[in-house]
Amino acid sequence: MVTPDWVTLRILLATADLGSITRAAVRCGIATSAAAKRLQMLEAECGTPILERGPRGVRLTAAGQAVVRHGRSAFSLMARLEDELRALAEGGLGHVRLHATASCIAGHPLPEALERFARARPGIRVELQEDTSLRILQDLLEDRADLGLVTVAGPLPPGLEGQSWREDRLLVVMPAGHPLATAASLTFDAVLDLPVIGAVEAGALALLLEEQAQRRGRPLPYRFRVAGTDAVRRMVAAGHGVTVMPDGVARPYEAALGLHGVPLAEPWAVRRLRLVARPAGLLSPPARLLAAHLLSGRSPPADAPRAE
Repeated sequence: MVTPDWVTLRILLATADLGSITRAAVRCGIATSAAAKRLQMLEAECGTPILERGPRGVRLTAAGQAVVRHGRSAFSLMARLEDELRALAEGGLGHVRLHATASCIAGHPLPEALERFARARPGIRVELQEDTSLRILQDLLEDRADLGLVTVAGPLPPGLEGQSWREDRLLVVMPAGHPLATAASLTFDAVLDLPVIGAVEAGALALLLEEQAQRRGRPLPYRFRVAGTDAVRRMVAAGHGVTVMPDGVARPYEAALGLHGVPLAEPWAVRRLRLVARPAGLLSPPARLLAAHLLSGRSPPADAPRAE
């Protein structure tokens, strides 16, 4: 059984960062010979080399990468424990790292839910970070987030569990005076006949649209691709093309920008948003409390399962 001590783990992580045992030893305040000895003993415990040594420094083997990955997780867990103990000593209850997509934040009452949670649990600090769905899943796997709100459909990576939180509906957004603005709904084939404005950072939605276009053997007819949803709305309002975005992100801006959203008539246009995390037994008490609070206000479709 491999049980490296914290000093050896710290030396290995520094070596991985710096590519040099000598520089790692300086960072850790230990003699180079002692650092090298500790790493050799760790390799003996592992039964396989963890470093490839060369004239220009060292690099991790596959085994070394595994040890470093779990070592970083271990240090992260210890840091979280220290934070929570410090918070408890100060009369608080710890903190939670919540990562969410832009559509989950802007298109749904997440800010209001977090405000209610802050009033109910003033000792718990929630760190909210916006990102794309795929990066959020990676953050959860690598312990950079405790909870994630994502729009990714299909199976989740091993080690993560998801529960239905809310849903959104995709709209074809265009200027209110557009010839198609009076349509009751539009197919995706109709969208592919129009100039499209896309968001570079749209994440799961961009992948979904690309996938559906590929299934039809057609490219997405981008006229412009801009950084985020606010820029997309402005370009559409100026008449450069149409876009596809969730109703919660489009509807609040229709009157102010002269836009109109027409429902996209496709089975995949209703998206299920999920709260994703590691199994409940691995979550800190503050993370479990926040998850329960968010799920208490969920509104899944009537025919959707309550959990996965």
